[in-house]
Amino acid sequence: AAVMDIGTNTEIIAGSRRRLVAASCPAGPAFEGGGVACGMPALEGAAESVSIGGDGAFRLGVIGGGEAQGFCGSGLVDLLSELLRTGAMNEMGRFSGGARHIAIDAARGLYIDERDVSELAQAKGANAAGLRIVLGALGVAAADLDVLYLAGGFGRRLPVEPAQRIGLIPEMPASRVVAVGNAAIEGATIALLSRSKRRELETIVGAVEHCRLETHPRFFDHFVEGCQFRRFAS
Repeated sequence: AAVMDIGTNTEIIAGSRRRLVAASCPAGPAFEGGGVACGMPALEGAAESVSIGGDGAFRLGVIGGGEAQGFCGSGLVDLLSELLRTGAMNEMGRFSGGARHIAIDAARGLYIDERDVSELAQAKGANAAGLRIVLGALGVAAADLDVLYLAGGFGRRLPVEPAQRIGLIPEMPASRVVAVGNAAIEGATIALLSRSKRRELETIVGAVEHCRLETHPRFFDHFVEGCQFRRFAS
């Protein structure tokens, strides 16, 4: 099993009852709306889902209804996935026809440009590289995972198939991808309310092996590969 808490610093833990390996990925804030022209937190007015119809028109699902003011993380994942699916963007993050930006809602000034895509690609690349290295340290492939837990607010809303299409998370049946919400607060609550559980957690934490990504000889190779918008091969 593996746990990913995707954010500015993505935490990854993978393993079994016999061995646990953890890493922290310096992904940056792109999937939280930072550094993206029309990005924003998952607040009212944020587009949390995006689809492109057969007529080429964008359809946005907005938190709270009403008009979209920007795109939160799940909306950005959907947007990249739909651009890739329809051929408006290739696996290298380049727009078709030499375009430098794509208007999504011209009336409201919503768009995505290649700089935004680059920011999102680098965030995705760091996450993918971290997961590959952690799994490699365990000697397993992504296909060997029984379950992938997604923690945090972003993980709770992450659309699984679009995230797999762009290579943010590995290919596996959707039933094996489980959103668990704010696991950090839940774990802290357990530790505060139960002395026995706190001792158990301390024992587990003491056995976790930390994998230093910045010194791994293949980090850059995995990062470059992860920046491409293609499915996360096992």
